[in-house]
Amino acid sequence: MSGASCAEQTTAEKAGFASHLTIYLAKGAPGACGPGCDRWIALEGEIDGNAASRVRRFLAGVKDTQLPIYLHSPGGNVEQSYVIGRLLRSRKAVARVGQTIVSACAAGTQIDAACLKAKNAGGEIEAELTTYHAMCNSACGYLFLGATSREVAPDAALGVHNSRLVFAVHGNPPAALLAEFKQRRTASADRERSAYIATMGISRELDDLIRTVKFESLHLLTRAELDRFGIDTRPVAETMWRLTTAARPYVSKFATLKTDNGPSFRTMEWRLYCDSNNRAIDVRGRDR
Repeated sequence: MSGASCAEQTTAEKAGFASHLTIYLAKGAPGACGPGCDRWIALEGEIDGNAASRVRRFLAGVKDTQLPIYLHSPGGNVEQSYVIGRLLRSRKAVARVGQTIVSACAAGTQIDAACLKAKNAGGEIEAELTTYHAMCNSACGYLFLGATSREVAPDAALGVHNSRLVFAVHGNPPAALLAEFKQRRTASADRERSAYIATMGISRELDDLIRTVKFESLHLLTRAELDRFGIDTRPVAETMWRLTTAARPYVSKFATLKTDNGPSFRTMEWRLYCDSNNRAIDVRGRDR
């Protein structure tokens, strides 16, 4: 008998993701990934059983250890995520939750055969970045914790839940023996997760929370939880500017700001649009 931990979303929730983890270099417009930053590492798709070896080989060929790594993944193999997380810690990596949109891929998809071939061809590939609805859920969260600098934009998601153990049983072992093995393997997986989270300098409150969330559910960490657990402790976190093509198009962004009188956060929104009468630029800001 053998067992492996799996932390991922349902088939419907995994729609839009490749069935294996893909890693590649992306290049965008000046400032695409922050001031003075136009190149980043994209890490996306399900964390499969051989993901760590591919990530190790790729990172070995990237000399600039401070290139930010943008994650967009529904989860996958827990053990592999621990290995990759430790690799990121050894590089003192900068990790952010964000989706890379490759310009050469067909509109509306980033996972067809031609697109995946381009991403795996090596070298840099022209792309854009968005944090809007980007996610790093389940096992991806453990990978994310390995980075020494972690950023979750207010419009991105970091989701957690308990893992599911997948067992491979050969022959017909007695039911009592099988139950004992599952119990021991589950306890071992819980200890391993707790030790990993503690090693990454994250509050044990996160582990306590994960134990309460069933595998079939998903808890999206709030801004206050990200701060309290020590995952993203920035007092101000902003989104990228985003175009909304409404009847009156506008670009907008919002930010979360930690209040001075406690652990709570307030959210501010800005909208920028053109006045249709005199073409003047109007800026509006408001609390949300």
